[in-house]
Amino acid sequence: MIDWTSEETHVLLNPRMTAEDRTRLQRLAASVSLPAHVWVATSGSTGAVKLVALSKRAILASAAAVNSRLESRTDDVWCCVLPMFHVGGIGIHARAHLLGSRVVSMEWDPNAFANASVTLASLVPAQVHDVVRMRLRPPRSLRAILVGGGAFNRELQESARTVGWPVLASYGMTECASTVAVEDVLLPHLEAKSVDRRLVFRGASLLTGWIVNDRSFEDPKVNGWFQSEDIGSVEGRTLRVEGRPADFIKIGGESVDLRRLDAILESVRGEIDAALIPVSDSRLGQVIHLASTVESRSVIEAFNERVLPFERIRAQHLVAAIPRSSLGKLLRQTLAEMIAE
Repeated sequence: MIDWTSEETHVLLNPRMTAEDRTRLQRLAASVSLPAHVWVATSGSTGAVKLVALSKRAILASAAAVNSRLESRTDDVWCCVLPMFHVGGIGIHARAHLLGSRVVSMEWDPNAFANASVTLASLVPAQVHDVVRMRLRPPRSLRAILVGGGAFNRELQESARTVGWPVLASYGMTECASTVAVEDVLLPHLEAKSVDRRLVFRGASLLTGWIVNDRSFEDPKVNGWFQSEDIGSVEGRTLRVEGRPADFIKIGGESVDLRRLDAILESVRGEIDAALIPVSDSRLGQVIHLASTVESRSVIEAFNERVLPFERIRAQHLVAAIPRSSLGKLLRQTLAEMIAE
């Protein structure tokens, strides 16, 4: 557990990392003198391993902004099903610390979550998908769920709200110490702008610096502004996130948003674990393939009926499992490498 009032620095790493990787990253963090910080490891769209240093002050600034947005109270009970080596889990404990409220931590179990006596929670879209698919009802005490850590498509949002789940789409990142915007509205502790379509941020919750791919420690901010990997637009306090460059591909000269196609697949895949992969094609540049754990002709047909002709799935690959991060994010590059072997 983090002592938010001390000068102690913590290194929080995924326990599933190899012992060699954990030792290496701990040594890298120890090589930089930063009191009252929390180090977390993350990966960008390029696959570069980043060891990000966040001051406790920055994390608490983010927590205070979220508490204000949710009108959190001392008698609130947060449910934490997110790992403590991720800013999503860290942020929950920071929010509770500021108000002296309680946190109930549990491993993800949709049925247990639906029966928990909690008032606030943070989930990732895959977890919302679970409770919707299982037709579970929310606990009566629950008044808000922040949903982040990946694209939260409109259809899933509407399905969740229809059965009473009080979901709020949120956008955040490790480098901003968790939540940046809720329901497309920028939280008050941050400023944002779009520079050449890239989202850039300034404010109290930004990282102190990072170590990328074992290189020396550096502060990536320029005049206090941090340029993210995401593209989008900012109008006043309204922030629209379009995705990352890797989310857009060209098929026969047409620009295709993979996040939109992912949302369509999510709506038709049912209980089948499946994902889309762009694959090089000598004629069209790239085409769409499907990877799944079982044969799924009906899923392909349902998907192809909902997309433009050039966006249709051209081939299917059976895999033992769809690779995902600890928060359920699709590891598309890893999947592409799997089917290329």
